[in-house]
Amino acid sequence: MLAGLVVVSLGASLELSKLPSDAQLFELLWERAPDLQLARAKVAQARGDYDRAALLPNPQLDVSANTLPVGPSNQANAPVANAWAEVPNYGFGVSELVELGKRGPRQDATRRAYDAAVHDAQEQLRQRFFDLQEHLGEIAAAQARIAALSDLSRDAEHLTAIQRARADKGDASALDADRALLEEEKLKSTLGAEQEHLVAELRACADVLGVPCAPFEQADGAAAFLADPQIAPARSLEDRPDLKSLQATADASRAAETLANRRAIPDPTFRVGYVRDQYLASGNYPNSLYVGVSLPLPVFDHGQADARAARGAAEAAERARVRTIESAREALTRLGEQSQSIEARRRQVRERALPLARDVVARLDAAVVRGAAAVQDLLLARRTLVELLIDARDLDLSAFRNRVELSRVGGAMPGLPQELN
Repeated sequence: MLAGLVVVSLGASLELSKLPSDAQLFELLWERAPDLQLARAKVAQARGDYDRAALLPNPQLDVSANTLPVGPSNQANAPVANAWAEVPNYGFGVSELVELGKRGPRQDATRRAYDAAVHDAQEQLRQRFFDLQEHLGEIAAAQARIAALSDLSRDAEHLTAIQRARADKGDASALDADRALLEEEKLKSTLGAEQEHLVAELRACADVLGVPCAPFEQADGAAAFLADPQIAPARSLEDRPDLKSLQATADASRAAETLANRRAIPDPTFRVGYVRDQYLASGNYPNSLYVGVSLPLPVFDHGQADARAARGAAEAAERARVRTIESAREALTRLGEQSQSIEARRRQVRERALPLARDVVARLDAAVVRGAAAVQDLLLARRTLVELLIDARDLDLSAFRNRVELSRVGGAMPGLPQELN
């Protein structure tokens, strides 16, 4: 229901300038993402298995016609006028299997298997959420780069016009005008490549979300999102859904092992029925009841193979959980160190390199207009500024990705859809 409201409020696409909350994005992903629909089916199947395990076995109805006459009758000992009407007897019975020591382990196994399916779906949804965040970061970075390159491209176009006019008057060489034009074309080419990258990331965003994505309305909004993303904080590592799924899988396998071992206990099947006998000439009672019980004999297969397989599955899941926790802790340490390195580089570029490059370009631009500096010096300085601007946005994107990965590895997860709670 919430996802429907989000889609209606967003119209036909997800407008990045009006991003909903993380919980709403979770709901929207769960409802619309194409590759999550199979996870929904698996959760429903696991729930059905658990519900089925709580039911009693169905009773069986037995109906039989017995003592059907075949061949000639023994007229001397049993004179019968109509054998088909007077000889057969008819039985009606009900039988019920009674399980001994198996319902509890079966319910435990299916319950934990259902928990594992839910946790798997949560983890899949969580991974898609962070994939989406990465695409949003790429979109924001591309728009910020496009804005910076567009400004520089306009400056280069203006410089080309000035140099062409000066060359026409003989105040500058035609080579300087051509150099300015070449730099302008290079900037436009870089700008075009960035615009293509933006289109590709918008398409990737739509592929993950299942809804078209519209870019940020303003470059400032894109830069603000990149600098301060709204990403859910990390939780306790043990709360990660994939780790919970491995624990639930191990528990389900242990319960399945118990169930397999208890197959050595035979389950009786009790029967009760009624017989209507028509062969009264022999002295039979016309009405009678019968009761009975049957027991399987677990001599050869008493669950030993299934128990061994379940035990191996439980041990594998437990080992996988331990290894995953160790790997996650190592990754968190490395990501923390990487975060410090990225922040140091960002400060160096933003506080020192970029201001200096802008100042040098501004002074050289003014000097070139006056004819006091060579065009190639301005072009070289502007090229350095372009590289620094792109480096600055790349560092912003690296910091964004680092925060996303810290949240991903740390087990961050916004509010879940009701179906997965």
